[in-house]
Amino acid sequence: MASARPNMTVEQVNEALSLLRSQPNHYVVASISGRTFVLSNSDLVTLPRIRDVKLGDVLELDLVHEVGSRDYTLRAQDPAHGARNPEGGRFPLALVRNNEQNTHSVRVATENLYKMADPASIVPFSQSWAAKLIPSGLAHVGAALSRDIVRVQCVVVEHTKGPMERIEKFKRRKGYDKVITHKQPYTRVRVDSITLGTPQ
Repeated sequence: MASARPNMTVEQVNEALSLLRSQPNHYVVASISGRTFVLSNSDLVTLPRIRDVKLGDVLELDLVHEVGSRDYTLRAQDPAHGARNPEGGRFPLALVRNNEQNTHSVRVATENLYKMADPASIVPFSQSWAAKLIPSGLAHVGAALSRDIVRVQCVVVEHTKGPMERIEKFKRRKGYDKVITHKQPYTRVRVDSITLGTPQ
């Protein structure tokens, strides 16, 4: 039985990457063609047909929301409402209600949230489930890790089609009866590599 590890927060990205590299297997949470997948090495993923790619083409995923191992996880923060960071990227922001007046809200960087009192005063931007994850620092819709942190490459292995679908159209008492057959095209890719940090 593995020993329980205490919860810890790492401030520097390089330190987080070194902790992730210390463990053998990694996974990523990534969006491909508008769908979110949990992927690891050698996984096969069936997607709606991707045009203009051939068998053997290498695709690099640009929306990786999270990378992790057995004991560690690195999640992207929401850039949608963030202020520009002078060092690159964006500061994730959240709304914090003014406890004294409760009449207005202000934006602060999430790195300053835990310096403020009463976490219950944190208000999400909207009523969506993604906005409610802000206080926990979880991945958001649209939040992505940069290519300097993680790179995921996939290889196109197959263009295929789904099962035959029959669509029947008719209008009663009009003599109109029509059957349409259709096979949905798909592209199948295999996760080739998950690289942490910039390759040397």
